[in-house]
Amino acid sequence: MKAILPALTLALLGLASAAAHAEGECDKYRTSYDKTYCFAKLFVESDKELNAVYGELRGVIKEGPKQKLKDTQLDWIKYRDASCESSGSINVDCNYRVNRARTEYLRDRLRECKAGTCRDDMIAGKSWN
Repeated sequence: MKAILPALTLALLGLASAAAHAEGECDKYRTSYDKTYCFAKLFVESDKELNAVYGELRGVIKEGPKQKLKDTQLDWIKYRDASCESSGSINVDCNYRVNRARTEYLRDRLRECKAGTCRDDMIAGKSWN
């Protein structure tokens, strides 16, 4: 167990560093086209990560909370789309930020469930309100 703790700490620091790097990654571009392209790539990656965490969480919860999670996720998608889309255009920077926030919320729920402290009210909670 003692050997795992330093490795886990380094892994968490690496993830935090990668997230911080991604946050400022697109600041180096000067044109709106380059920034949009950069954020689009970040958005695609954040969407993959969100789907992976969502799927993993669904795999560790019971049927009742699983349906509530699905319903909440569908509500969240409506929120994300309403927040980050206007006049038929998607703001990829907004999508990236909103995805990251939802991913972190779901990841926290996953950690709780793996630790045996899964709370159905939190799983079905609307983290964006």
